[in-house]
Amino acid sequence: MKGISSRWAERLQFTLLFLVLTVLMHHLFGWIHTWLSPVDPYKIPEGGAAKVFRAGGEEAGTSPADRLKLFFWLGE
Repeated sequence: MKGISSRWAERLQFTLLFLVLTVLMHHLFGWIHTWLSPVDPYKIPEGGAAKVFRAGGEEAGTSPADRLKLFFWLGE
């Protein structure tokens, strides 16, 4: 009889330890996510920026397809 209750105690201990470690990992990944994410993703960026598309007028020899290809090539 003692062997059966001992097995259940070990299983319960393992299950509780597993749940505690799972909750800790969940909070750790949540903390890492908030640490890596920007404070305000919709904030207007600081510094200079280059426009990819212009509202009017074309530069000599630059088509919208070429500008789009350059945009994707530079990855900006």
